[in-house]
Amino acid sequence: MMANNWKTKKEIMADYGYSEGTFYSRCKECSLLPDYRDAIIRDGGQRTYVDENRFQDFLRYRSEQYRKRMLDPHLKEGK
Repeated sequence: MMANNWKTKKEIMADYGYSEGTFYSRCKECSLLPDYRDAIIRDGGQRTYVDENRFQDFLRYRSEQYRKRMLDPHLKEGK
């Protein structure tokens, strides 16, 4: 791991159990969200790095959005 808590694509894939397709899918989703797009660092077209702390913030956000979608409809109204 780099000193600034950035990780390479291979490190993220290994640490999170992602396939290459899942990695790129998460990066695309993360990059589309203004609050989290700084988690993905592209050094030209050759290298992609991930700021793991920001990426984990994105994953927490993603998890919360999933939880909200899965709530029973009658519970959503009160939340």
